Amino acid sequence: HLLNIINDILDLSKIEAGKMELSESPIEVDELIAWSLAFIAERALHARVALEMNCEATASLLWADERMLKQILLNLLSNAVKFTEPGGSVTVTQYQAGPEDLEIQVRDTGIGIAEADLAKVLTNFGQIESAQNRQREGTGLGLPLVKSLTELHGGKLTIESQPGRGTTVRLFFPGRRMIRPAA
Repeated sequence: HLLNIINDILDLSKIEAGKMELSESPIEVDELIAWSLAFIAERALHARVALEMNCEATASLLWADERMLKQILLNLLSNAVKFTEPGGSVTVTQYQAGPEDLEIQVRDTGIGIAEADLAKVLTNFGQIESAQNRQREGTGLGLPLVKSLTELHGGKLTIESQPGRGTTVRLFFPGRRMIRPAA
């Protein structure tokens, strides 16, 4: 756990210093999502949270850094499972958004975030103080790191949330990162 925290801090420091470099290759997005869900499955089972995956029938290839995409998905899935009560669910959806962009969406039925607190959770070490949140471990680095790694790929992150109803995090990767099959 401490090693993960140190690595997150180092990655954020590299990004802020402009020293983080992408090691890009073609990534099969649906396979990466399936791997990430399998990786977090035991934690979800222990928390009694259902995991679901919805991907378009056509596989999407993305020119990206695989280690960073795994880090993005694992941070989002860890948060989603951590902040979802037993009996809830976490769903990862992947599809082409509009004519160009690839969207990956992580939606949970968890405790949610008040609109006034959304900006805070995207700042380094930004954590919301509440009785529900104090029961859960965290450093406040996951979402800022996800946002930075997504932006490093030329993408963007949005968050929609309502207390008691859950959170949806959307990642948009630009069409120039999509690898289209040859005609």
